[in-house]
Amino acid sequence: MTAGSLTDLDPPAPRERRWPFYLVWLVGGIAVGAVLVSRLPAAVSHPATPIVTEAPAAAPATPVTPRFRVAPLPVAPARP
Repeated sequence: MTAGSLTDLDPPAPRERRWPFYLVWLVGGIAVGAVLVSRLPAAVSHPATPIVTEAPAAAPATPVTPRFRVAPLPVAPARP
């Protein structure tokens, strides 16, 4: 009779192959990163160009009158 439990008689479990999962994860991450980087605006993707802004224009000296008037719409028809 041998010493030990019955589980010692089972063959050792084979190693799990994990590298395909990690490879697919890496390729997917690279694809998603490439899409995100390609969607960046030009100002973010090329920050070496200097950003030049002009001073805002001065407010007009005379007030501007609107060309049309917006009247409120009645919610319900007028009662007789």
